[in-house]
Amino acid sequence: MKGKAVVSDGIDKAVLGALRTPQFAEEIIRKVMGGCLGAENPLERPAEYYVQFPDLTIQVKDGFYGVEFRLTGATRNDRTPAQFHKALKVEHEIVKTAVSDALKSLGAGVKVQMFVVIMLDGDIETKPGSGVYSNVIESDAEWVSAPEEK
Repeated sequence: MKGKAVVSDGIDKAVLGALRTPQFAEEIIRKVMGGCLGAENPLERPAEYYVQFPDLTIQVKDGFYGVEFRLTGATRNDRTPAQFHKALKVEHEIVKTAVSDALKSLGAGVKVQMFVVIMLDGDIETKPGSGVYSNVIESDAEWVSAPEEK
């Protein structure tokens, strides 16, 4: 399985940097690929389970930035749809936290749109109970900003 972010060109270096750290990659590999999807010893199998450096998209409108994180190469095998839906939630929280924490130094009002995707080799129900099936499941797109100080 491969995890990969795609971010808007011109996005702050803190956001780009947060998505290319060994800690971020380890969290995705350990919690999503291993924890949710049951890959055995994924940190010890770097040709099978990894996170790539982010790619850049062309920024079309100044001041509007996006982050998409995609998990590909996920096989159904004996995995249940519930495992994939849990993986999507965990993936979303990891990426959201990384982006939100990176935005702390930029001050209030800075926000980034993000969403996450899992692409697999067989169809599952896109949202439990929806009756709609696909080999791609996605979170809702969300605007993320720095967490408020307490």
